Amino acid sequence: MEDPYSSVRERSGSAENIGDRLGLVDRQVKGDLKRFKHVVEDRGPATGQWRGQV
Repeated sequence: MEDPYSSVRERSGSAENIGDRLGLVDRQVKGDLKRFKHVVEDRGPATGQWRGQV
């Protein structure tokens, strides 16, 4: 099974290659997704009210 956190990206330099080998990119992505999940879940349930303008 493919890792759901993997992403397609082009590495152009040695710093990117070293960071990728150390797993820094994957840890950053997983942390970002975890923080995003908390932001979305802390909003509370949807009210169904329109919040925009026409």
